[in-house]
Amino acid sequence: MADYQSELLSFPSPFLSPALPHLHERVIIDPSAPSAVRVLGKSMYVLAWGWALSVGWLWIATVQQHVRRHDIAPPYYAMDTVAGGAVPALLMALTGWAIARFAGRAPYAELERREWWHGFWWSFVPNALLLVTVWVMIKEGR
Repeated sequence: MADYQSELLSFPSPFLSPALPHLHERVIIDPSAPSAVRVLGKSMYVLAWGWALSVGWLWIATVQQHVRRHDIAPPYYAMDTVAGGAVPALLMALTGWAIARFAGRAPYAELERREWWHGFWWSFVPNALLLVTVWVMIKEGR
């Protein structure tokens, strides 16, 4: 048994001879730095917007293509495309909301804006890939 309650080990160790530092001595929290968790939540919102924009563009192209080919609007105005794209967009937005609810707001308004910019840039490439994919689908469908 240890001689003192504050000792972590009950035996002497040459490698751990100095006392281990407390958690607050090892972890540094900078309140002015963006939180990766909050940025993830914001990027999920931006990704959901990009997804919705891509699905909207695809839906418009689907309706236009059907009208060009058949001279009438597609059945139910191709709402299956909208419904199939709306569900993932809603799930992404709900995930962003849950993360934002869990992580809370940034302590400063300036930091909140910086985190939105970080979220935009984190989701820039996935949104660009979505838009390029829709563009390729439209070009190949003609």
